[in-house]
Amino acid sequence: MPSRLGPDNNDYEFNGGEKVSSVPLDQPENPVDKIVSQVKDVAVLPQVVFKIMETTGNTETSPAELERDIIVDPGFSAKVLAMANSAHFALPKRVTSIRDAIAFLGLKQVRQLAMHAGVFDLFVGKTDKESLRRRAWWRHSLDTAVCAKWMAGQLRGLNPEEAYAAGLLHLIGKTIMDRSDPEMYSMVMMASEKAVPTLIAEKHFFGCNHVAVGAAICAKWNLPPELVEAVAYAEETDSEQADLRACIAIGHTIAELATHGVQGDRPVQDYFYKWAVDRLNIADTLPQWLDAGVQIVGQAQGAAA
Repeated sequence: MPSRLGPDNNDYEFNGGEKVSSVPLDQPENPVDKIVSQVKDVAVLPQVVFKIMETTGNTETSPAELERDIIVDPGFSAKVLAMANSAHFALPKRVTSIRDAIAFLGLKQVRQLAMHAGVFDLFVGKTDKESLRRRAWWRHSLDTAVCAKWMAGQLRGLNPEEAYAAGLLHLIGKTIMDRSDPEMYSMVMMASEKAVPTLIAEKHFFGCNHVAVGAAICAKWNLPPELVEAVAYAEETDSEQADLRACIAIGHTIAELATHGVQGDRPVQDYFYKWAVDRLNIADTLPQWLDAGVQIVGQAQGAAA
């Protein structure tokens, strides 16, 4: 069932009557800072990934400049060469140099590959149980990214590439919280399985939710403010990035419905954040957006299978 913010004064029962409240457990310090500081290995994006994203953000970047950023990392160099040599590109000969691979792929493709490689690594768990739930979050992040990019292309004033990046990052707070305390996040999962909204369960056990943690880690990585704002997808805002955040919120829900479907007789509009629907002025056409978005997500999932 798609996770939604519940009223702040609600209590939810699970595990034979135990109460989970939207009021968090006692937290001796800022819970977001505590979680971010505990996860040392994600204090910054991998150096090469961050540098590549920075370099490819400049339209005047030369292949030689990008090559210098890539060759310092053997793993990413291999990914670039493998993609350039994939059957999809039907090249007449094998690509054996990073510079030639960049020429075939282009800056946008290399940037997208860097983003995928850097973010995907954070969704790998130390145990099968952790990896299973993190893979589900990764799949949902991809689906949201694809849907948000498509929506941004249909709406005025939104950058599809920014929407894709924000969609890819919007659940990063979940894996950060999971890394900081896997046992505690297992309790969040148990509560969610008993119909406690995920954001409420996170707030109860951790003192904060993945939206706040995700925005904090993106700010720590020094990502553009547009992305930091958009990652906080579950909270209403009147900032300059309100439309982008609303796009991610809508894409998030469409991605969930594409996978899990509508439950029972619940009206479709009840699954969506009302503020996001109103912000994008799509209330009257929401069913059409949903149908088209589900098709877009389905196509992406089929291509990845």
